[in-house]
Amino acid sequence: MKPTDKRFWIAWTALAVLMVVVMAQCNWNEDTMILGIAYALSLFSTWLCHRIRPKAAFCNLLIMFLYNAILGYNLIFNSHGGAGITWWFFLLLHNAIYSIGLLIYTSCIYIKKR
Repeated sequence: MKPTDKRFWIAWTALAVLMVVVMAQCNWNEDTMILGIAYALSLFSTWLCHRIRPKAAFCNLLIMFLYNAILGYNLIFNSHGGAGITWWFFLLLHNAIYSIGLLIYTSCIYIKKR
């Protein structure tokens, strides 16, 4: 894959749109802001990884799109009876852990290259 790979940017944009749609369906409060920060960290970490390892970033982006679509769907449509906090927590936890892991991976690869 080349650094100018359009598939990555199409998938990155699709993930960004998915994240905006999920956040738009939530009531705007501090919890939604925290989720938005986790989403921004996810997009930022995949962009940084794309600069170092484009193929790894694209694969991670597809995985992130898959679990964000499933959890976002459940947050929007299956959050009756207090279950919304569970889906919100899973979205926050998965995006935060995945992003931090991807940033650590990217940092290790960058340090090895130097």
